[in-house]
Amino acid sequence: MSVRGDVLTEGGRVLLENGGSCRGFINQAGNDAQRMVELIGQSISFYKRAQILVADFWGIMEAGGEGDVPNLATLTMFADYRVPQALVYLGALRYTDALMEALKSGELLSSGDRREVEIRGCSVWSVELIKEHLHKLVRERDGQPCDINSAVIDFYLWPYAKKHHKEMAHIPIHRTRCIYY
Repeated sequence: MSVRGDVLTEGGRVLLENGGSCRGFINQAGNDAQRMVELIGQSISFYKRAQILVADFWGIMEAGGEGDVPNLATLTMFADYRVPQALVYLGALRYTDALMEALKSGELLSSGDRREVEIRGCSVWSVELIKEHLHKLVRERDGQPCDINSAVIDFYLWPYAKKHHKEMAHIPIHRTRCIYY
């Protein structure tokens, strides 16, 4: 818990150094999603939480009619533990038998373990492929580009996994103790 406290303290310091408030930070970054992630990530060093923060800023700004955030498409999905479960359930991702058995047995994967990194990396890639496919379908149907981004897909998949947790109970989530989830 002390490491999480350190991360929160560091995040607060980054905000203070870059505008002093959430709005000041957003303005300092010129509303640019990639710039915000870089400002946060240079101190926190892992982009999942930085991307969630930027996506949350975007959601709030969008609701207030200020949702024009350049480079939002550079954000990936947030590589947690629920979205991979949903991706497996929906058939977009498949675990090897050995990995599935390890997860079903409740094995704790250490942070940075090859299997944990592969689950997260393959989840990011799966969502990118889903995004590309959605863009193609919309372009074919409507003849114009689609503005669905990876954050929106993540915002759909995470609550989907929570809502359908009983149907997905046979697919274990990966267990990893770290400050990144």
